[in-house]
Amino acid sequence: KPCSSLRRLAVVGILCSFIASLSIQMQTANASDQDMLKIYAHSRIVNYTQFICLSKIIHKESRWNVDAKNGSHYGLGQMRSKHYRNLDGFRQIDATVKYINVRYGSMCNAWRFHQRNGHY
Repeated sequence: KPCSSLRRLAVVGILCSFIASLSIQMQTANASDQDMLKIYAHSRIVNYTQFICLSKIIHKESRWNVDAKNGSHYGLGQMRSKHYRNLDGFRQIDATVKYINVRYGSMCNAWRFHQRNGHY
């Protein structure tokens, strides 16, 4: 009965793969919106040190709240644009990273500026 043993192994392997994929999906479903935004931001900024600087800026500005508002400033990066306000969190991260790179050259340069001036 060697063939039935091989089939049993194949079925067990498939079941293990299926259970593992369900487990990953359930973990993703339990992750908060903020966690998903942080993962996305880290995927855009691979350098960990630079990511930490961006994370500190966003935490200080909006506490990772996509709907944050302070006067005429909106969203994660507290940009002064109604267009930015209407973006989803992932596009807000893209816009914030682009703005910081253009204006400061790096996330950590922007964080140092923020520490000195209370804004970036």
